[in-house]
Amino acid sequence: GVQTCALPISLATLATFLAIALIILGIISFVRIFEQGITGWQRLLNLILSILQIAIAAAIIDNIVVGILTLTFLLGLGLLFAGIASASRGTPGSIIVGILGIIAGFIVIINPVIGGLTMVVLAAVFLIIFGLKSIVSGILGRWV
Repeated sequence: GVQTCALPISLATLATFLAIALIILGIISFVRIFEQGITGWQRLLNLILSILQIAIAAAIIDNIVVGILTLTFLLGLGLLFAGIASASRGTPGSIIVGILGIIAGFIVIINPVIGGLTMVVLAAVFLIIFGLKSIVSGILGRWV
């Protein structure tokens, strides 16, 4: 039905937005080459960065599956780093949320097909638990 069709369209739309953002970032990186006060290495790195950003955007535009896989990978990295950041607080609740985030991040990165199919569910569960932990922390006035 409508819901089954909406997921691929949503993922394709997000991938298109990612491509647009990468093109804008590529242009900004290229313009930075001409800034005053930066070294030759910084100019070279900005040039390489701008080429990579625009090349990835072109790959996404050429093949939307590349964009969906890129989004999945970025979600995995986001979950992984959010999990590490949460676990580093050292409180029991933060450690539990951190472990869940790290596991979810690794699952999405290791198996992008599963990650693509379950991206929304993994992110939702992580965010619900993180939100509940944040509410409890706010009520208690300290991190839990």
